[in-house]
Amino acid sequence: MKVLLLKDVKGQGKKDDMKNVSDGYALNYLIPRGLAVEVTPAVLADIEKKKAEKKRIEDEERAAAKSLSAVLDEKQIKLALRGEGEKIYGSVTSKDIADALAVQHQIEIDKYRIVLPEPIKSYGSFDVKVKLHADVTGTLHVLVVEK
Repeated sequence: MKVLLLKDVKGQGKKDDMKNVSDGYALNYLIPRGLAVEVTPAVLADIEKKKAEKKRIEDEERAAAKSLSAVLDEKQIKLALRGEGEKIYGSVTSKDIADALAVQHQIEIDKYRIVLPEPIKSYGSFDVKVKLHADVTGTLHVLVVEK
């Protein structure tokens, strides 16, 4: 019997997998416990509808990320910090950059999306990567000047 798994089933597969299982296993264990449903034309149509909707949402998110990436490439954040010589007191972290971006350009980005290999500890101009989507990365220009 061909079934669609509604939950992860150890030894059988993950959620939304279609599996061929014995009739007894399906009728006596999987279906009564709500772990699976029998595959019918209506279920197949529903699966295709869900896949199309998921792909549409993914495409919209990717397009929004690409447009935000283009906007970020044109923006520059200026941070005025105190320091001594070429070094600043403390460091500039991804949270500082996210907060400055929200204040200076009204763009809200989660601090975990800002990729800093290490905190910025000196004055100068830096290009910071921003991970906006699984395959879309933007660049933000950060200028650290003396206060």
